[in-house]
Parts: sequence; structure tokens; C-alpha cells
Amino acid sequence: MNIKLEQVTKNYGDVQGISNINLEVNKGITGILGPNGAGKSTTMKIILGLSRPSRGRVTVDGRNPFDDWELKKDFGFVPEYDCFYEHMSGLEFVSYFLRMHDCQKEEAEERAIEALSELGLEEAMERKINTYSRGMRQKTKVARATVFNPEVLVMDEPFQGADPTTRILLMKKMTEWAENGKTILISSHILHDIQSLTDNIALINNGKMLAHGNRHEIRNLINVPRPISIVPVKDGNLRKLAKRLLDEKWTKATSIDEDTNELTVETTQTEDVYLEIPKILQKEKITVERIYSEDDSLDSLYAKLVEGHQWK
Repeated sequence: MNIKLEQVTKNYGDVQGISNINLEVNKGITGILGPNGAGKSTTMKIILGLSRPSRGRVTVDGRNPFDDWELKKDFGFVPEYDCFYEHMSGLEFVSYFLRMHDCQKEEAEERAIEALSELGLEEAMERKINTYSRGMRQKTKVARATVFNPEVLVMDEPFQGADPTTRILLMKKMTEWAENGKTILISSHILHDIQSLTDNIALINNGKMLAHGNRHEIRNLINVPRPISIVPVKDGNLRKLAKRLLDEKWTKATSIDEDTNELTVETTQTEDVYLEIPKILQKEKITVERIYSEDDSLDSLYAKLVEGHQWK
């Protein structure tokens, strides 16, 4: 399913939640990132039709999610905060929501058992939810959201409080759902997990969409130099290589770390650097152990966002 937001603004009285958001989400996994209060949850609720935009237009396959009740049946939502009937067991809870989708009791229980078992709750599904650990509660929320096989799955901080085993299991299931053609939108502060799931991200800060697309393309929009480190085999090559690279137009600066025997090149044209450096090394007859950038991560991209660097 295709999700499209066009110039969407949401006001809460005198407070603006999001402003002029443009976003398009297609099949597969999209990560939505930003600091607390950035507007991630507001954006998700508008997509789900739980909140009406003050201005702008939101459509899901060309339909309005706020007014189209049939469309809502295609949505699965995992909220950030718990919203359980604590006196129920996991099985009763998931079955209850299936019954709300006009599923008969026996079929609802069968499907709930299957969904909970797939998420590793075979032995705990008949226990009361108020006895569940944080990870078990996360799995139960996901089971409730996915048990009726929705086409769109929106997950607000699904890894929050989850142990490593639970995170790995949830990531595996998300990947399977995406491969089966589902449209999945995830917000998370665990950037490594998002980076493992998808390169397609949307960056939101202060209620505004800063960028959307492949994280490598977005990284190139940030108008700050990016460090790329080169580790030569021979110490004597460091200064020779540094001097040579300063002749290139894409080099902003170079620095040498004598302790680690590394040369760092600062650039805003990383693609050119990775393309040209091997040619220079070959011509100068310099052998290196590796070329890498610790700045080539979602954590770094997120940090630049939070720091408020200027964008082109």
C-alpha cells in the first residue's frame, strides 16, 4: 500500500505538532527517526486516521484514513505505550481484538495461538498480562497488531525496553512481513536496529521533515565535512599520502594520528574519495590495510540531526 502525506500540518491549540510534512511510504520497511517531541508519533497517528490534520492531505492508496472505516481494517498499530487489559491473558487479549474484527470465537483463538506462538509466547499465552515482562508485553502488542494480517503495520518504538532476544525476533518477523509485501513504518531510538532493517528513512525534527530516502543519499545533504580514515602499512607513507591528497579538490583537510598510524581525510564528496583514492594509492605505490569511516552510520546521521547542522 502507498502512503502519502502532502503539506500536512497538525496544531494542538497554539502548539504546532508537525508542519508541512511531505512523506511517501511504499511497500517494505521505512524508519522514521527524530528526537523526543520531534513529531514522529503525531505523524503516525495521522497516517492511521487516529488524528485529523489541521492542514494538508493524507492518503493511503488514494483513500482518506480518517473517514474510511473499511481502510482502517488494513492497519495494524503497535503503540509506544502499553494499552492492555491487565486482567486478561495474552491469548484472551489477542482473541478479543480478533472478535472485534468479526472473527468467530474458535477461529479467533486459533489465530491468536498461532500469532503468539510465532513470537515465542507458547508457554506464557495463558498467563495474565500483569505478570508479563517488558519483552513479553512487546511481543503481545505486536501479536495483537499483526494477527489479522494487516497490509500496513505502524510500530511506534517497538524495541523500547525489549531484551536482545526479543529485538532479534521482532526484527526477523518484520523482515518476513516486508518480504511478503507489507508496508511497515517504524520509529525507534535504537538506531542500530533500524540500520539493520532498512536504508530507507525519514528524519524529523521540531515537527519538520528534514529529509527522506536512502540514508547514504541523506548523509550527503549535510553540509559538514565527513572523516574518512586510511591506515597505511608503512609509517613513512603517512605524510607522503597526506600531502598528495591535499592536491585534490574534494579534500577539505587532512590529519595524521601517529599513535594509531592513521591518516584522516575530511570531505563532503565521499563518493569521489572512495572512487579516486585507490587510483592514487596505485599510482603512488602505497599499500594500505583499510579505508573506513566511522561516520558512515545511522548514529552519525542522527547525531548531525540532533546537533542542528545546516542542510543544503
